[in-house]
Amino acid sequence: MAEPAPPGTCGPGTHDENGVCVLDKKQGLGQCAIATAAFGTELAPQVQMLREIRDGSLLGTSSGTTFMAGFNDFYYTFSPTIADWERQSPAFRELVKVAITPMLSTLSILQFADIDSEQEMLGYGIGIILLNAGIYFVAPAIILVKARKYLKL
Repeated sequence: MAEPAPPGTCGPGTHDENGVCVLDKKQGLGQCAIATAAFGTELAPQVQMLREIRDGSLLGTSSGTTFMAGFNDFYYTFSPTIADWERQSPAFRELVKVAITPMLSTLSILQFADIDSEQEMLGYGIGIILLNAGIYFVAPAIILVKARKYLKL
């Protein structure tokens, strides 16, 4: 179990409740809007997995709670619009499903991790961020460089 947050250490978007940093309540948060629209229901296994990871792993540590607060501030600036586009276009919905599947796969690692400390949460979190950066940015960049050499562009 995660250690209680020291007094005064909760980050932006969080507050202390009995020695534990928890997310501030904001209207409409917690919907997993893009995944819910992509998979058609908030009861889809993929959406449930995201909620379980958030509630069972990330929010169990101060660093995870702080990360979620910052992530939510960023994510909810664009996710309602993306979710609306998904609902309007079945082709776009399928494209989003394909695009988020690698991220869902890497996040599923947290379902099997026994996170008992801030250090473990930070280690897994940084590892998953780096893995996703490799999947979404490094691998395509390598492919483009190789294709450019092969096609002599």
